[in-house]
Amino acid sequence: MFKKTILAVTVLAGLSATVAQARDMPPPPPGPGFHGGWGTRHGLEVLAGLQLTPAQHKQIHAILAAARKDKRGDWKQEGALHEQIRDLLLAPGPVDRAKLTSLTQQIEALHQAAIDSRLDVAVKIHDILTPAQLADAKAREDKIRSLHEQLDELTAPPPPPAKGAPKEDGAE
Repeated sequence: MFKKTILAVTVLAGLSATVAQARDMPPPPPGPGFHGGWGTRHGLEVLAGLQLTPAQHKQIHAILAAARKDKRGDWKQEGALHEQIRDLLLAPGPVDRAKLTSLTQQIEALHQAAIDSRLDVAVKIHDILTPAQLADAKAREDKIRSLHEQLDELTAPPPPPAKGAPKEDGAE
């Protein structure tokens, strides 16, 4: 009994050390065009640094809260549609292409509705900002875009060698 307990503790300690080590490892470097992943570059970062009045903060908060209100239902609906597609593709026999087309069209409609909703939010926020704030936001966005382009150039992989070019080691 005691040996089994020691073995179980040893195995658990080894697993927790492995998980801790994996958690401490940095993620692999992103490729060109990737600047921060989810949570950034979704349009709202241009509001950072703007001098908003308390009334503007309150209005923007209300707009964003209203926009988030029903998103969970859309995500669940899209997940259910993807599940139906998987079920169709994994079922024996021929695939019902008409049903597949209908499901993908429903997903595309959800995506278009999400795009329309984001644009509606952006227009509402635009209408709250003053011309000076819009000019400041535009200047910030231009600078951010320029910096991202520079970063892409610096992190881009080197171009492949041209055909017929001599090899580096001198061998043909």
